[in-house]
Amino acid sequence: MFPVPEYPAVLDFFSPEARELIRSSPPLSSLPEEVVRRAVQRLRWRTAADMSVGFSSEEVRKEVQSFYLMCQALATVSYPYSREVRLAGEKTEEVVRYRLHHLFREYEAACLEVVRRRLRVEELGDLRGRIPREDLFRIRNASLREAGVPLEGGEIYPQHQPKYLLPWTDLAPLLRVNKLQLTGLYLVEGKAVVTPYQLWNLFSGLVGLECEEYLASLCERFSEREEPPEPLVRVGERIASLLPSEVELRIPSGKLRPEFFPPCVKHALSGVGAGGRNYAITVLLTSFLSHARLPPRGKVVTRIRDLPEGFSVVKEEIIPLIFEAAERCRPPLFSDQPQERANIYYHLGFGMTTDPRPEDSGRSKWYRPPNCKKISSSAPFLCTPDEWCRDIRNPLTYYYKRLRLEGRRDGVQRGDAGGKEEVLPGGVEQA
Repeated sequence: MFPVPEYPAVLDFFSPEARELIRSSPPLSSLPEEVVRRAVQRLRWRTAADMSVGFSSEEVRKEVQSFYLMCQALATVSYPYSREVRLAGEKTEEVVRYRLHHLFREYEAACLEVVRRRLRVEELGDLRGRIPREDLFRIRNASLREAGVPLEGGEIYPQHQPKYLLPWTDLAPLLRVNKLQLTGLYLVEGKAVVTPYQLWNLFSGLVGLECEEYLASLCERFSEREEPPEPLVRVGERIASLLPSEVELRIPSGKLRPEFFPPCVKHALSGVGAGGRNYAITVLLTSFLSHARLPPRGKVVTRIRDLPEGFSVVKEEIIPLIFEAAERCRPPLFSDQPQERANIYYHLGFGMTTDPRPEDSGRSKWYRPPNCKKISSSAPFLCTPDEWCRDIRNPLTYYYKRLRLEGRRDGVQRGDAGGKEEVLPGGVEQA
């Protein structure tokens, strides 16, 4: 057992202990500056002092509060599966792995109790004698390589010796996002043989992945509100402002990836009948294409002109796609409703005009894409869900998720718009 009963919360931020701590906390937007500073700095943590949490109920509470504050604040200025969301997941994974590494020697049983909530771990036991000796060496060497430890000339620590079994099916979430390859596992009767070090990696990877999914759900929730809570926005912008000086990422810039668009957007692009033209083109397509191509990075953006190359992208890329889709409608949208050209620019935030200028941006609201519920009720003919639509609440999330999971397989970095790569510096009140 850990010295304090709440301690599993700092190994799994989605554990019952963590959720209970948040339920009994004040609103996240009203937490003291000490917790706010910890939330702001989390993505910059590097040292043992940063990542360690003492055996104190108060320290545990502040750590969990800072994690949830970071998530909710970051979600107000990010979008699902963005670079900021990915960084939060990766840092969370790193922190959990570090803590398991330093706790395991003295608190192995308590750590395993937490790990077994996600992974059905058992001791290798007598099965070790049935595994060829050279295979045990291979498993050990794979663990050493993961840790960056030389294979020759050094002491082989116990954490790199094969010790545990777990069903490979428990690792399905990591396999789905290509963070783990089935061919990289040593399987015996459907179970993977792993070292303690590999177990820490697998468990922390699952927690990091759940962090990304949680952030994605928060981004969706905030996108449905007119304005996210201002205290959370301020914290989110503080977090994002620190990323460029510390992190360099390769992110793609350029064209959209239509093959990853949700079915409703593909239907709108192909042209629709007279009864649904206005909604499909002016409401859905205009908002989706503009936000998919011009996602905000690290701050709340309400005007296209506030984004780099925003106006030129709209004029040269977004508008041609929208107008081509309008022409494919039956009959073509502008043939009997020419005023819809101005209405499209109105939905992009340029006011009622057919010849917008950069300075017109902000004359009207830049509309966000409607969520899936609104689309299915307002234009059910557009809503033909596929297997990717499950648990998706907004068409933008569908697009970002497919970019994150599938785009990387053909050379596109996960979580961002497709196209050529350039080197850039990276970065609700109650849960």
